[in-house]
Amino acid sequence: MPKTKPNVFDGQNITANEFFKTHWQRSPYLFIDTDLDLSCLPSRDTLFSLAAQEQVQSRIIYSEDQRHYQVIYDEPEAWQQVRDHKPTLLVSDIEKWFPDACRLMNWFPFIKNWRFDDLMMSFAPKGASVGAHTDHYDVFLVQVKGTRQWSYDDKPLDNEQEWLANSELAVIDGYEPQHTVKLNPGDILYLPPEIPHHGISTSDDCITCSIGLRAPAESELLMAVIETATQDMPAHQRFKDAIQSVQQDAIISEHEINYLRQALQSLSQLNDQKLAEYFGQYVTGYRLLDDAINYETYTGKTDWKRSPFAVFAYHPISAHETLLFINGEQFNVSKAFALSLCNETQFKRPFDHNELFNELIELQVIVPV
Repeated sequence: MPKTKPNVFDGQNITANEFFKTHWQRSPYLFIDTDLDLSCLPSRDTLFSLAAQEQVQSRIIYSEDQRHYQVIYDEPEAWQQVRDHKPTLLVSDIEKWFPDACRLMNWFPFIKNWRFDDLMMSFAPKGASVGAHTDHYDVFLVQVKGTRQWSYDDKPLDNEQEWLANSELAVIDGYEPQHTVKLNPGDILYLPPEIPHHGISTSDDCITCSIGLRAPAESELLMAVIETATQDMPAHQRFKDAIQSVQQDAIISEHEINYLRQALQSLSQLNDQKLAEYFGQYVTGYRLLDDAINYETYTGKTDWKRSPFAVFAYHPISAHETLLFINGEQFNVSKAFALSLCNETQFKRPFDHNELFNELIELQVIVPV
């Protein structure tokens, strides 16, 4: 069957299998001159217009000495005040406020819906930077317009590396990179989590798009799972002593340690479906924006798509039955229905689950095309 969908690996010297085997979450990789359609992304003027909207998160980062960095939040009009300090404008969640940008993700079909966090775009004049830093998640840095120099390492940051004092941003002090490359429009630099990198604009029209992936901290995930799992535990199920003699002692003994160990082990022994429920509810409800666009409800429409504000995931529990997760909520649906909503760019009103489909329209997690 001929390949009909675009892919970031098209025309590259590496296959998808090779990339995932040797680079994914291991080491950086540079994609040169990709065929990505960048016309779906906003221009410089549109970025500033988006940043001026009340709900949109934006930052201006600048430096008076090109070492220590300051941040101005949600005030794009402050650009003129700091324009002599080589500022950078960053606008988050582009795909939510400029839905055409969602088309960029067609080139990254391997990124699961619930793993995709947001598209962040930056505009910077020549010489502007946000300093050398690391991210806690995988990122694809797409050069959209102009040029940018990126310096980066092959491995995560050394624990002994010092951070610059008196800077509003976490900036690596005295960073000495292993690699330096210059990206042109269509070039993409993939960086695994915790890899040090430093970008400097090398043109006055530099626009870069960052594809960030959702990566909750293990502590956050475990805390959420334990909180959810314990909601159904009966109140009368409590700790019991193992007193065998008369004594006054504040010791925490083997009995108490084993009690806690058994309680934790009981959670780990839950079946796959229950663990999938906890995981699906958490990752689809993680870092949701409250101020979604208010779409008009057209129940008579025939073509639909996922809202850019909604996060979808699913877990099959039988040949025909599937758990569907949307924004932290859970639904029991057919496998065909779940696959259509989660994997298709556009879909039709289904013959089954029509009542649920209408409910999802009302919740505005499904919107008209």
